[in-house]
Amino acid sequence: MHSPVEGKPAGSSGGMLTSIRHIDHVTYVAANEDEKRFCDTWNHLGFHETVRLRTVRYPATHIALTSGKIEGFPWLTMTGLSVSEDPSSPINEFVRRYGAGIQHVAYNVDPEFDVHQVFDMLKKDGWDFMTPVLSYQDENEGHLHQFFAKPAAPFGTFVEFTQRLEGKTGEVFGGFNTDVIDDLYDHYRDVSLHMEKLK
Repeated sequence: MHSPVEGKPAGSSGGMLTSIRHIDHVTYVAANEDEKRFCDTWNHLGFHETVRLRTVRYPATHIALTSGKIEGFPWLTMTGLSVSEDPSSPINEFVRRYGAGIQHVAYNVDPEFDVHQVFDMLKKDGWDFMTPVLSYQDENEGHLHQFFAKPAAPFGTFVEFTQRLEGKTGEVFGGFNTDVIDDLYDHYRDVSLHMEKLK
């Protein structure tokens, strides 16, 4: 079982790159009325819904569709979809400006590495982040750590880094947390509005 905060030091930037294992997931955003069509398309490609969450501060539905299984991980491939019925939500702001499409790509951080050191090393190498490391522990003591780079344009695409750690039964945390998602959207909105003011 892995500790939620301890692990191999990130070391140099070259060593830090070995901490990134694979793409954790790719999340799309779309108009609220397009949810069924999106899910049906991915169902035909062999994906099935495994997580459905509702956020409160930024009312939205967040769906994870997964395919396959890999040893030591909850699934082989994940595609996400976020939709909102709130016209003023950051999700719909993205759709208005750029159309439906990929909002972010998440890279998986090896559980053997200290996620906070990875965050610090990436910052040292010039990455500009809109969040600190956001963390959640479930009832099984599985841990989720996520941090997010600033978008290149207001309400635009961004990059995520995610670390999923085993709980006390040995299962890797395979979901998400609504408070962490809402925290992300707090930062995403504030950073985007600040970028707008600088134009």
